[in-house]
Amino acid sequence: MKLHLSILDKLIELPTKDPLELRPLLDDLGYEVKGIEGSGLQTIFTVESQANRGDQLYALGAARDLSARLLTPISMPQMAAELSDKKASIPVRVATDKCLRYALLEMTLPKPMELRSDIEAVMQSADSGAVRKHAMVDILNYILLELGQPMHAFDREKVEGEISIELTDKVETIEALDDKTYQVPVGSIVIKDRKKIIAVAGVIGCKNSMMTLDSSAVLVESAAFDPVSVRITARAMGISTDASYAFERGSDREAVIAGLKRMVALAQGAGGSAKNSCHVLGLTDIGGAATEKTKIPLRLATLRKQMNLARLADVEVATRLKNLGFACEALPTDKNGAAEWKVTVPSWRAWDVKTEEDLIEEFVRAHGLNKVKLELPPLDYESAPETPADEMLRRVEGALVGNGFIEVITKIFSNAEDVALLESLRAGIAAKHLTIKNAVERSYSHLKLTNILHHARLSAENHRRGVLSFKVFEFGRLFELGMDGGQFEFEHDVLTLSASGRWTEHEWQKPESTEELLFLFKGVVENVVRALGITDLVTADTKEAFLHPGCQAQLRVGRDVIGIVGLIHPLLREKLGLRHDFVYAELDAAKLIKNMTNTKLIAPSDFPVVRRDITLKIPAMAQAGKILKLVRDEKLDNLVEVAVVDNFKKQEEDFRRVTYRLTFQSATRTLESAEVDDAMEKVVSMLKTGHSIERA
Repeated sequence: MKLHLSILDKLIELPTKDPLELRPLLDDLGYEVKGIEGSGLQTIFTVESQANRGDQLYALGAARDLSARLLTPISMPQMAAELSDKKASIPVRVATDKCLRYALLEMTLPKPMELRSDIEAVMQSADSGAVRKHAMVDILNYILLELGQPMHAFDREKVEGEISIELTDKVETIEALDDKTYQVPVGSIVIKDRKKIIAVAGVIGCKNSMMTLDSSAVLVESAAFDPVSVRITARAMGISTDASYAFERGSDREAVIAGLKRMVALAQGAGGSAKNSCHVLGLTDIGGAATEKTKIPLRLATLRKQMNLARLADVEVATRLKNLGFACEALPTDKNGAAEWKVTVPSWRAWDVKTEEDLIEEFVRAHGLNKVKLELPPLDYESAPETPADEMLRRVEGALVGNGFIEVITKIFSNAEDVALLESLRAGIAAKHLTIKNAVERSYSHLKLTNILHHARLSAENHRRGVLSFKVFEFGRLFELGMDGGQFEFEHDVLTLSASGRWTEHEWQKPESTEELLFLFKGVVENVVRALGITDLVTADTKEAFLHPGCQAQLRVGRDVIGIVGLIHPLLREKLGLRHDFVYAELDAAKLIKNMTNTKLIAPSDFPVVRRDITLKIPAMAQAGKILKLVRDEKLDNLVEVAVVDNFKKQEEDFRRVTYRLTFQSATRTLESAEVDDAMEKVVSMLKTGHSIERA
C-alpha cells in the first residue's frame, strides 16, 4: 500500500509532518512502514497492511486509526450533495449474487479536462514515468488512495447496448488495459455489453472500452464484489491490480455511492469553469439497500481485565471506538457498576470484526499496546492427569531406551510414488490411502498407511552418514480408508520400532547375522510388551504386503492382534537402496492399552534357574501358542517362563514336533531336581488326559 502524506494531512491534523517522526506512530498502529519516498508533504510511505484489514489500504482508514489514538477529529473530504434522480441511459442487469452492489454513473466531460494541481502532484508522484492518462482515470485512482473505493471508467461511445454483470460459463479471452491478453476462467464475474466483455469485475478493465484523451462521455462503475470470487479469478489469471487487492480484502458496500459523490466533486472542478465542467446525466444503483450491521456486546469489566487496567474509564472506550467508526449504545451497568455497550460495527469493518475479542483488539491498538501493563499470569504447577497413552509410553520407554533405541518423528504424509510402490506388492492397497486433493506439494499428496517406508529411508540416510547402529521408535498416527467408497474405516495410533545395521556401535565386533538381528529385535518387542504387564504374547502366521513373505509374524494377545514384526520385503529393500537387513515392528497402541495391566516390581532371585525342555506332537494346523496358555494356566509352583524354542515337521508325518522350554526358579531357595520332575510330569499328564497331546 502507498500512503501519501499530502492526502493524510487533509483528513486529520497530524502531530508532526516529519515522516521520520510519523513512522513509529504508524508502526505502532499496525501499519508496518517498509519504505519512505519523497520529502515533506510529498512523502509516500510504503506500508504493509494486515491481511484482513481492507480499511488499511487507503488514507481515510489510516486517518481513522490516528483519530482514535490522538483523539483528534477527521475532516471528511468534499462530496457532491446529490448525484441524479434519473437512471443512466444504458440499462444495467445484475445476474449473479457475487455482485453485492453495482452503481453506474453517466457523465459528460469537458475538453480539455485538467486536474486540480494538488491531485496532479499526487498522481505524478504515484505514476512517475507513466504514459499520460485521461484526467478522469487519475481522479479515480486518487479516490482509491484517499477513500479506498475502486472504480472504473468506460468510454460511453464504446459501450454497446445493455450492461450485464454475470458469471462466465466458459473460458473467455480478453485484451486488458495493460495491452496483455488473458484467459478469464469459468465462474469469474465479468462486465459485458451486448457484444463483448468490457471488464473482469474487480480485477482489470478491457482495452475495447478504455478512455482516451479524446473521450467526451463516460460511464463510471462503482461496485462491491464478493472478495473470494475476485481472489480466485485474479490468481487464476496471474494478475494483481490495486483494485483486486482492495476487493480481495472486502470492500465497503456503503462506499459505492460515497466514491461517486467524491468523484463528481473533484471532476466538476476539473474543467476550469462552471460552464466548461462535467455534467451528471444519470445514475443506476442496484443492490443499494443498506447492509444489516453487526451488533456486538462489549463489557468494560472484560476490557479492564484483558488490559490489566483496573481504572480504565468508560468514556475513553466509547470515544476511541467512536473515532474508529463504531457506534456504542450504552446498556445498564453490570452488578459491579461497570459499563456495558452494544457496539454497531461500521460497514467498512463488516468483513473482519465479528466478536467481543475483535472489539477489544481495536481498542487496545487505539489506546496503545505500549501502555498495557505487563503482568505474568499465575502459574499452575499441577500437571495434567496422565492419559492411558501417556502411561503406555512411560512404561515402554525404559525398555526401548535401555536397548539403545531413540525416538523419532516422521512426516504424516506420503506421496503417489510410495502408494504405487505398495500397490505393486499387493493390489488394493492404493485404495486404502487417504488422498489430499489440495496438497501444497506432490510429496504431501496422501496420508501414510504405514511407517515402514519413512523408517527405511531414515535408516538408509543414517547409514550413508556413517551410522553403524540404527535403532529407533516412534509413536504416531496412521490413516486407512475403507474399500466401500472412501468412508473412514479407522485412524489409529501405533508404536513403531525399527532397526538395521549392527546392534551395537563396536566396529571391531563382527556384525550380527540376520538370525541374530531378528532374535535381538524380538527380545526388544517382548520387553516392550512385558513392560505393560502383558505375559501371554504369542506369534502367528500373517501375510503383510510390505514384509518379507518368509520372515514375518503376527503378534497376538488372546484374541487381539496387537501388531506385526518381520524383515522388510526384498522389493522394498531394493527400491529404497537399503544395504543392511532392516527389521520392523508395528504395534497397535489401542490394543496395547487395552491389554495393559498393573505390574509390581519383583526383585531378581539369586537362586539357580532350572530349565526343562519337552517336545510335543501337535496337529500340523494347531497353534503352538494355545499350549503355552494351557501350561501357564496350571499355575505350577516356581514356574517363571514358558517359551517355544523349536518347531519341526517331517514330510511323511501329519503332525509337527514343537519343543517348549519351561523355566523354574525360586525366590527363597534352591530347587530340587525331584520337585521339578514332578512339575513336568504334571504338565505331561494334563496335556495327555485333557487334550490328547503326547510327547514326541
